[in-house]
Amino acid sequence: METKNMYPDPDPDTITIDTLVLEEMVKQERTKEITELHSLSKKTCNLHADLLYYRHATSAMGSSCYELWKRILTQVGGSPNAWRELGLHLGIEPNKLNYIMYSVQEDHVDMVLKVFRQNENATIDKIIDAFIKMKRYDILKSMEEPLCKIAQFFNKDDSGYQSKSSGQREVVRPKNIPNNLPAALSNKVVSQDKEPKKPKQPALKIPPTPNEPIVNDSPIFFLTYTQDGFPTAVNIQEYVENWTEIPNVQVITLNNKREELYQNPEKFIREYFEKADIIIPIITPGYLEEIKSHNPTVPNTSDNLDHKYVNFIYNLIVNNYIHASGCLNKKVRSVLPQNANVDLFRQITMYPDLMPWTYETNFDAQFQAFLKFQQQ
Repeated sequence: METKNMYPDPDPDTITIDTLVLEEMVKQERTKEITELHSLSKKTCNLHADLLYYRHATSAMGSSCYELWKRILTQVGGSPNAWRELGLHLGIEPNKLNYIMYSVQEDHVDMVLKVFRQNENATIDKIIDAFIKMKRYDILKSMEEPLCKIAQFFNKDDSGYQSKSSGQREVVRPKNIPNNLPAALSNKVVSQDKEPKKPKQPALKIPPTPNEPIVNDSPIFFLTYTQDGFPTAVNIQEYVENWTEIPNVQVITLNNKREELYQNPEKFIREYFEKADIIIPIITPGYLEEIKSHNPTVPNTSDNLDHKYVNFIYNLIVNNYIHASGCLNKKVRSVLPQNANVDLFRQITMYPDLMPWTYETNFDAQFQAFLKFQQQ
């Protein structure tokens, strides 16, 4: 017995028409959404990027500013090299972006924003325009909610903020927002005019040492080591504590300065690197492997802070050796552990910036003699 199909086959032409209508609706909706995201630029053309760093936990605006900052870091940080593309669109010089990549341990997106916001005309609309050029509408969509909330706060004058004229509208910029940047990234560092025919200075040059040397209340040793150098680091601290002819020598390790370091790791390390009388790398297989295999795009996640920042400190050692002292090692004195083997000795000869060196067993005599010579 034949059965009739109660549901006749749909007309192919009808399916095609319905699909086209649906596609057109989706396209129109997408166009509308993109247009709305573009309009964010107009809403924020008078808001300075310093607002991203305005913090006030109990205020709605402070929460919105923090949320906007966090979303930018999260969204951009999730894409490889998006931070560099953002920096280029914001007009940051390539040499500064290279410095961020190879010499900065902090979040690269955060550093790009900090470098950008130094300028008086660094308004948030320029950040939005950069994402539009990058076609990162996903990031703009994420920013939309907190950004609109922030824009609403400035529909009327607020005496708590300083404004600077920028065309028909005034740029709203919070007062006294700190911006701690290394000298190589700061616009406040005034470089001396160079003669036209002089060779261009390297991008990572360390700022010149002040004319007057830093006077320390007591000599400072700054140890740098990986996990396998920890026993030697402990021994060195004990040796120094027992010195009687040269008392009050400070031995600095990052693990012992954990609370101070967390506030601004890069700034802390740079300051102590400059203040220290002697930088003491403890040369172990782990140390040489760490500086040899260093990938600046992958941060070290070790809980040992001395291990974590070995590469950052080594970069300072290299720059000091090349640029500040003219390849004369005046500040670094490496130490080989008691159990160092011949292979380790052979490897260290490949690193002139880590020479001269001494064995841990000779530490007392040689380092006391070196300090006495410096104090003459």
